[in-house]
Amino acid sequence: MARIWNAVLDDLESKVRTDTFDFWFKDLVFRGREDDTVYLGVDDEFFKAWIEENYLDLIEDSIAEVVGEQQTVELDVDTTPIASEDETLDVETAPDDGSDEADDDVHQIKLDGERVAAREGRLPDPDTSAFEEPPSTGAATTAFGDPDQRARDAGLNPAYTFDRFAAGESNQFARAACEAVADHPATSYNPLLIYGGVGLGKTHLLQAVGHRTLQNDTATRVCCLSGEDFTNRVVSSIHEGTMDVLRAEFRENCDFLLIDDVQAIAGKEATQREFVHTFDALYHQDKQIVLTANRPPGEIPELDEKLASRFGGGLCAQLPAPNLETRIAILEHEAEREGLEFGNEVARCLGRQLEGNVRDLESAIVRLSARAELLEHPVTLEMAREVLEGIHLEETPKLEVASIIECVADHFDITSADIKGSRRTHAISKPRQYAMYLARTHTDHSYPRLGELFGGKDHTTVLSAHDKIEARLEDDGELAEIIRDLENDLF
Repeated sequence: MARIWNAVLDDLESKVRTDTFDFWFKDLVFRGREDDTVYLGVDDEFFKAWIEENYLDLIEDSIAEVVGEQQTVELDVDTTPIASEDETLDVETAPDDGSDEADDDVHQIKLDGERVAAREGRLPDPDTSAFEEPPSTGAATTAFGDPDQRARDAGLNPAYTFDRFAAGESNQFARAACEAVADHPATSYNPLLIYGGVGLGKTHLLQAVGHRTLQNDTATRVCCLSGEDFTNRVVSSIHEGTMDVLRAEFRENCDFLLIDDVQAIAGKEATQREFVHTFDALYHQDKQIVLTANRPPGEIPELDEKLASRFGGGLCAQLPAPNLETRIAILEHEAEREGLEFGNEVARCLGRQLEGNVRDLESAIVRLSARAELLEHPVTLEMAREVLEGIHLEETPKLEVASIIECVADHFDITSADIKGSRRTHAISKPRQYAMYLARTHTDHSYPRLGELFGGKDHTTVLSAHDKIEARLEDDGELAEIIRDLENDLF
């Protein structure tokens, strides 16, 4: 059982951020297993309530993936074994989940009307970084000095600068907007929100703004962190009774606020309330705010209306998936950095096949460079094709249900809210069925889970939609063309 539990921990660790893994699950103890129930022990009621509210599904999913069948997890404020010795596991470190639901509201911090004090040393250091490398965040601690040192103090990745961002037709507008706010903060675009899918360069642009800002004025106090880390900071400050310190850091000692993946604060009432006040304080002091998100403010689920209004009150710039010409430009840019030379035919071959995100393109160049160096041979078209085969075999990006819904909504000129809503007009019900079919076909989610993701619908609704579309596809050429078009948009 020890081997199985360690495999569960490995699976969880691969799904979440390191700081979240270390924070929330470090003291989880495997107590035993009886029938289809796994018992885990925690040290206090606060962690028990928090994990039950936020991470229980994730733990159960990882256990199911490892053992091959669904298990129920029960948490107890008890760490003593309940099973025989051979089924008991002494676990020193356990996973911590970094999902968007990672932190909860003040109401969930209170148990039986009383706030449960966090144990000493359990909460993350208030200066912990939003980024895993290096592990430090917050406003720079020195008022003046070398921009590079200031960037390190602010938790900025030295690789994420405008010079190293490959510009093309599809990302030109987002980059121009970021350069404008870096060079002329709080004049035109405040706030600036950059939104788009995974791996398209949002974090790169956000941090490039921070680097340029410090280069322009080393006295600027840049504060850069993720939405998840902001939430953790709020929770930590509530427990330690240091909210005044937190507010001073972000409202008084910050000139330029950079928040990555701001959608992570959605659904956290206390965090959102705090962020509204922080936003207003900075905005009214003419301090610049730059945010990234996975979608436009109005389409972020559970985002407070006040925040959605404030986020949308500035400039919202989409960072779309790169088109062919932009992909080729990125490949050539990365190849130049690697000192790699190849012809236009190779660039077009890679660009046509790699339609995913910027990370795929960067990975292809790294692999191609390594192959050319090891073989001591110039890059050829055949070599590029071999690299593509390796990428496709090893890493096929998984679709998210939210991305499918958004794609279908855009295709039929409706909104994601329409698809997840209850209206049954022909203009909405048909796209909803297409989205459900694609979600079932191209994701690993169960019908009940898909029902939840489609606005809390019964699983039989998703099942019926999938079966209807599947039954008609073979004989309905028009429907087959619609599904093909949608799949082309997705892939």
